[in-house]
Amino acid sequence: MNKLVSIKNNDNIIMASKIYENNAPEKVYFENTLNFKINDYIYKNMDLGNNFASISGKVTNIFSYNNKSFMEITNDYQENMQNRLYKKKCHNKEELINLLSKYKLDNIVKKIKSIDNIKNIVISSIDEEIYTIKEFIRLENNYMEILETLDYLNKIILNKKSFLAVKNTNFNSIKNVKSIIGTYPKIKIILTPDKYLISYKPFLCNYLNLVKEETLLLSTNELYSIYNILNGKNNLEVLITLSGNATYKSIVINAKLGVLLKELMTEYLEFSENYYEVYKNGYFKGTLIKDIDNFYITNDIHFIEFRKIENKLVSPCINCGACIKICPFNINVKKCFQKNYASKKCIKCGLCNFICPSNIDLKSIVGSYDNEKENNN
Repeated sequence: MNKLVSIKNNDNIIMASKIYENNAPEKVYFENTLNFKINDYIYKNMDLGNNFASISGKVTNIFSYNNKSFMEITNDYQENMQNRLYKKKCHNKEELINLLSKYKLDNIVKKIKSIDNIKNIVISSIDEEIYTIKEFIRLENNYMEILETLDYLNKIILNKKSFLAVKNTNFNSIKNVKSIIGTYPKIKIILTPDKYLISYKPFLCNYLNLVKEETLLLSTNELYSIYNILNGKNNLEVLITLSGNATYKSIVINAKLGVLLKELMTEYLEFSENYYEVYKNGYFKGTLIKDIDNFYITNDIHFIEFRKIENKLVSPCINCGACIKICPFNINVKKCFQKNYASKKCIKCGLCNFICPSNIDLKSIVGSYDNEKENNN
């Protein structure tokens, strides 16, 4: 694998220093998998099939979108709960998997189940995309809970040294963690370079000299989700970054599940551009949002990027080879483009698009094979 690259942030963007709480949205939207009807009352924390309700209130609208049924819940601001959670205790990996499955933390369960013999646990506070600071700010605000939960996982799964990966530029987090890490002798803090894709499992494990197939890698926010369940709190919010070069500042919001993106934009953001594109989970690895008005927050969203529309002139390939040199998996990007076929190795990192002087959308061809999840397990 090639060395990783540094991608400089836009210095004109004021980066977030705190987490804003989106506690009381007027309405939220969920897929109507259990066929609720208008005027049905929804309790906070109520099981909605593939999610839990983030507010209490009545169903005020049922509608179809993208061939699926959705419901609108209007907040009564009463916070009425159908079920209350209590502190949980797990004694082994199987009990933990069952608990996390019950509360729909399926992505974490899949990661734990995918490794037959877990020999290493790594918690990463490194964000995947530029402009996003979701993992970094979670560690900075909740480092005590992160260390406590990592120590707990270590006892029931591993009972040996585990690792907390922090970028070497995150000075406050490093200082905070080092001030109490002596309390946890089986946790080691690892400082990593500030490089794009260092959070990606193959690269991080390679940097730590760990075997990828034996290593459970979780993010700080995934670990914090486990902390919430163990301490009697369901995960009804998601921590997301709103940022990009079309905005004046970067905002990190603890947003209620189901809230409309438009509502968050109106309340929290100021734009430096009148026309911009919006990307779910970032410009490099994410996807373009075509219908902003009907886009609501789900638990798989961690970053919304607002990007200036650049009318770049696309020209024929000049055979410079820059795309091949920058590819972290040494894919012959130029050949894939010329032959119009995808590569199973591609993780859709977007570096080929970023470097191409001809402004060719190489990622859409080379990365059209849906293999990202397989590569990251």
